[in-house]
Amino acid sequence: MDAIHKLLAALEEYGEAAIAYRGQRIIAANSLFARMMERSVEECAGLEIIELCAEESIEMIQDYMRRRAFGDHNLPAVYSAAFTTPSRPRVMLELTVVKLKRGNDVLVIVREQE
Repeated sequence: MDAIHKLLAALEEYGEAAIAYRGQRIIAANSLFARMMERSVEECAGLEIIELCAEESIEMIQDYMRRRAFGDHNLPAVYSAAFTTPSRPRVMLELTVVKLKRGNDVLVIVREQE
């Protein structure tokens, strides 16, 4: 198991849904995130994050991902965005984003807002 999968598994043990992405694609997800999105872990890997976003959040998410890739440190580390699942057209999620120091991977802890 590589470091990203170990990190996602550790977060899952603490009850945290999480993904790792590179560019605009999810490279790994834990089962709590997959369940939240009503998909399998395997289905999540390889998806573009935008495929899970509600229309109202696409522009913001794309902007944040682009700016984060270029090293913009003025982005919020925690913010809310609307996502969609097969049965729910709008799910508000709180995203805590950490750009990892090695490589181009980004870790996102995902919590459903109440």
